[in-house]
Amino acid sequence: MSVRYVVVCDRAGPHGVCAAQLHTGARSEDEATAAAERAGWEIHGGPDYCPGHSRAPRPAPPPTPIRRGGPQP
Repeated sequence: MSVRYVVVCDRAGPHGVCAAQLHTGARSEDEATAAAERAGWEIHGGPDYCPGHSRAPRPAPPPTPIRRGGPQP
């Protein structure tokens, strides 16, 4: 028998839970935690969050262009 750790996102919302998983290939919890942190996951011994749901700062989205007047081509 072999053991491999998979880290799953614990984010839950009104439409269900996040399906993000990180297959680390690690053989210990410490190795899995280190691999997840390198991949941008938020791991603190409590709920684990994928990069999309972590509290890490995210860059602002690009501004939406404003179209003014007249017909558009």
